[in-house]
Amino acid sequence: MENSRNATKVGFFVLVALILIALLLVNFSKGRGLFTPSYLVYVGSENVGGLKAGASVLMSGVPVGSVDSIDLTKDGRSVVITTRILKQFAIHRDARFEIEQSGFLGDQFVSIVAGKNEEPMLKDGDRIVAQQPFNIQEAARSAMGLMSKLDAALIRINGAVDRVDRTLLNEVVLTNLSASAVNIRSVSTRADALVTEAQALVHSQSPVIASAISNFNTLSFTLVGVSSNLNVTLDAARPEVVSVLHNASEAVQEIKTIAGDLQAGHGVAGALLKDEAMRLQFGSAVTNLNIVSSNLARFGILYTPKQPKRLTNDVRYTGRGAGR
Repeated sequence: MENSRNATKVGFFVLVALILIALLLVNFSKGRGLFTPSYLVYVGSENVGGLKAGASVLMSGVPVGSVDSIDLTKDGRSVVITTRILKQFAIHRDARFEIEQSGFLGDQFVSIVAGKNEEPMLKDGDRIVAQQPFNIQEAARSAMGLMSKLDAALIRINGAVDRVDRTLLNEVVLTNLSASAVNIRSVSTRADALVTEAQALVHSQSPVIASAISNFNTLSFTLVGVSSNLNVTLDAARPEVVSVLHNASEAVQEIKTIAGDLQAGHGVAGALLKDEAMRLQFGSAVTNLNIVSSNLARFGILYTPKQPKRLTNDVRYTGRGAGR
């Protein structure tokens, strides 16, 4: 009985010792001792992929801590990763936390990428947001969607090529294109010949063109001289022209005044225009004057018109009677 109790105590002691040794080995394998000082940083993410508790936390490839736990938030839309960072590693708040994977099929871990180290250090209990990890399944689904879109695009391209073959590359269109190419070649040949003839004409007529240009230059200089002389003449005659224009303006004003007097009936001419009786008398006087001038021209200045005989009632018969 005594021996069985001792054996049970020894076995229990050995079991506890083995458990403690296992825990120590696990802690030492993660890069920290049992009493190594550390602080907790809570990292938020929408998806942790295949990250598990106990995963390593690396900074520039150096282990700086481990993942203690992964918990889902109350609303179920995000995940909180509790990381334990060794006290000896100071991390600034502007550092970037990412969930990466070692190799193509390796375990995932939390990677810390240092920033500009301008913000304060992280302290125990601080919270930070991590970037989402690369998800192979999401990438595969995106690739499948892209392949489907590429297949649809290839189908449309094949249809477009088929339509081009049927509409643009048929025998009639190719024949017309060949004829157009022949016509274009003929036109280009004629154009080359025309350019050659034009060049020959320009070379043969170059003396005439040079003479014409020289004459044009001479004419331009002559016109410049004439223009200068004309300007000088105008400058010299400007006072006289101004005086003539002034006199003409005064004459126009006088004519306007006379016309106004005539319209108002002032003077003899105005009275003739306005008074009907006076106009008739003036017409009669002009008629008499015409008659007098006609008689003077015919009979002379001493001409006196004959006075007509006066008829009386005393008529005496001096001849023979009827009975004689």
